[in-house]
Amino acid sequence: MHEQDATRPGEVPPLPSWAVWLGATGWWLADAFISVSQVQLLQRIGEAEVSQGELWRMSLASSLLWVPITVMCLRLAERVPLTRARLLSPLRYHVGALLLVVLGRATFVVLTQDLIGWYQRLPHLREVLAQSVVNNLLPYILLTAGAHALGLARRAQVRQRRADQLQTQLAEARLQALASQLRPHFLFNALNAVATLVHSDPDAAERMLARLGDLLRHSLDSHGRQEVTLREELEALAPYLDIERTRFGSRLEVDWKLAPDVMDARVPFLALQPLVENAIRHGLAPRAEPGRIEISAGREGDALHVHVRDNGVGPPHKGPARGGGVGLSNLRARLATLYGPHAALELKPATPRGAVAELRVPWVRATSSEAA
Repeated sequence: MHEQDATRPGEVPPLPSWAVWLGATGWWLADAFISVSQVQLLQRIGEAEVSQGELWRMSLASSLLWVPITVMCLRLAERVPLTRARLLSPLRYHVGALLLVVLGRATFVVLTQDLIGWYQRLPHLREVLAQSVVNNLLPYILLTAGAHALGLARRAQVRQRRADQLQTQLAEARLQALASQLRPHFLFNALNAVATLVHSDPDAAERMLARLGDLLRHSLDSHGRQEVTLREELEALAPYLDIERTRFGSRLEVDWKLAPDVMDARVPFLALQPLVENAIRHGLAPRAEPGRIEISAGREGDALHVHVRDNGVGPPHKGPARGGGVGLSNLRARLATLYGPHAALELKPATPRGAVAELRVPWVRATSSEAA
């Protein structure tokens, strides 16, 4: 996948509130119990003297005060993460939150001094603030780093899940393309045309067999790529069209209307073949008279529009529109996974007759090395 497919922070759903609060509370309660155990150990060896009541009050108050701060750090990391692309603007939020933590905990110490007994004698406010900076700066930085690490791990998991889903869909697309291209009646008709040409036109029969081989190679050989250039996709479509031209003879005419600047645009691998196969199988094959398929592509704003138009029988007047088979359903699923709402596939009646399939994907030009 190219760079625009990377998972953005906002695409990962926020952690449930109950899980965040429960996890933070459990973590800091454990921290309080560990702190109490350490002080009790020091008491046994005579290194510390503090009453059990004061010990538990200070440990629980200090640790549990970190619970809302931990929740705040997690939510800030979800909504305004620190990234290389966006550093200064999110940094203001995190620095502001750190100042709030330092001031808030210092204020809490001053207000609860008589209840908890943080100091034997409350020092000057400047000293309380300085001590708050010393006590809270490093824990806050560690919390923020941990929250960002958790966010990165969750986004990496989403990216991996999407990559696995895309690989599965691409494998299904290959198999479905082979199934549609080499279904028994198609293969029988192609081989029957070859057998007829063996005696009348041996060179044409040889070319026909070579195109069958090309068809298999293109259907299986994408080198794991989810996207190819439109030029490569048209090259993969050529063997299929050549075989269908041999089957239909003069009954099949193919017109091309391709803008000169679209050949290096990225499209999903094996995206055009299901559209053309749908037009031939459902639109032209039921007719006895000659038919025409028009394949056009052009840029419209930030999108590449590809149209496959036929003058066949058209969609049925009632019931679901034709072409809702597995191949097109798989293509729609791949479009949704690759581009989300920025891509679409529509099938609708053409004027004056037939049907038109419109494929819309984001406009992205391949790099010079990819185009080569």
